Amino acid sequence: MQIFCLNLVVRFNPHQNSIFLKSSGALSGWILEKYDNVFQFFHLAKVADQLAQENANLRTQALTFQEIYGPASTHIDSNLTQQYTLVAARVINNSIANLDNYFTLNVGERDGIQKGMGVIQTNGIMGVITDVSQRYSRGISLLHRDSKISVALQRNHFFGTLFWPGGNPQRAKLSDVPKHADLVIGDPIVTSGFSALFPQGIAIGKILNFELKQGSNFYDIDIELSNDLAQAHYVYVIKNLYAKQQSQLEGQNN
Repeated sequence: MQIFCLNLVVRFNPHQNSIFLKSSGALSGWILEKYDNVFQFFHLAKVADQLAQENANLRTQALTFQEIYGPASTHIDSNLTQQYTLVAARVINNSIANLDNYFTLNVGERDGIQKGMGVIQTNGIMGVITDVSQRYSRGISLLHRDSKISVALQRNHFFGTLFWPGGNPQRAKLSDVPKHADLVIGDPIVTSGFSALFPQGIAIGKILNFELKQGSNFYDIDIELSNDLAQAHYVYVIKNLYAKQQSQLEGQNN
C-alpha cells in the first residue's frame, strides 16, 4: 500500500515527480558508475594485453625500419623487407635472486613460439626461450650464467660478449673488447645483430667503468643494464623469419 500510494503521489504531483526523477537519476548514475568501475577493473588485464599486442606490432615495424636503414635514418621505403615479428607476452613467473634465473611466459607453441627465440622488454633484453609447451614457454634470463649476448658499443661499433657474473641484477660484464677500442664511461651498449636471436640496436645499457689489466689484450668492462628484470611484466618474443637460414649457413662453416 505504501508503494502504491507513493506511486500515486509521484505520478499526479509535478513537484514530487521532479524530486523523484532527480533523486532516482542521481542514484542510478551512482550505481552505474560503481558498476562500470568494477567492470573496468576486471577487464584491465584484457585491455593491457590488447595494448601490449598493438605495441608489438608497432615495434615490429620499427625493427624492420631500423635493421635496414639504422636507428638515425629518416628514409622511408614502401618495399621494406620484414625480417622480424614480435609476439606480446605476459610474464607469469620470474626470478632474479639465483645464480641461474628463469622466467615463464603465457605464450607457447600455439602462438608460434619456439626454442631459441629472443625475448626483450621495453628498455632492454629479458633472455632466451629454452622450453616450450602448447600454452606456455620458459627461458633463461639475462641473469643466468649460460646467457651470452653479442653486443656492441653504439658509438664506434666495437663488439664483445655480455654476461652476468652474479650478484647485482642491475650490473653485467662485457668481455672481448680489444685494448685499442676507444671507451668512454657512459657509452651506450646495444645488441650487435651478429646472432639470429636479436636484431641490431636493441638497448642493453651503458659502460659503468672499465680497466685494462696488465698483460691483457682485452678490457674488463662493467655495464649498468638499462632494464630492470625485477619489473618485467609484459615482454616481446622475437621471431626472426630468417633465423633457420642463418643458423644453417653458420653451421656449415663451423
